[in-house]
Amino acid sequence: MNEPSAQLWKKLNEVSDKLQKVTEQLVEANTLNKGYHAALEQMRVKVELLEQQKFKDQGAISMLKWGLGFVLGVAISGGTWTINSINQLKQDMAIMQSHREDSK
Repeated sequence: MNEPSAQLWKKLNEVSDKLQKVTEQLVEANTLNKGYHAALEQMRVKVELLEQQKFKDQGAISMLKWGLGFVLGVAISGGTWTINSINQLKQDMAIMQSHREDSK
């Protein structure tokens, strides 16, 4: 009767050793998994911050475009006003010269 009991204990010890190895592997895998999750969370936070920065940058670019459009509009209308003023001045000078010549 001792012999089957010894074989049974031997098998039980083998199974126990295998369970111990599997447990160690699970602990290692769990540690790695936690590390991956932490890294993934850090990357998620970075992506979120980058998206927020992108949104701010796009808003700033839109404001700059609007400002540039406004400045160009003012410059063009100012340039047109200057050209019109110069042309009007030329016409006024021509009229004044014409009146002088008529007066002589």
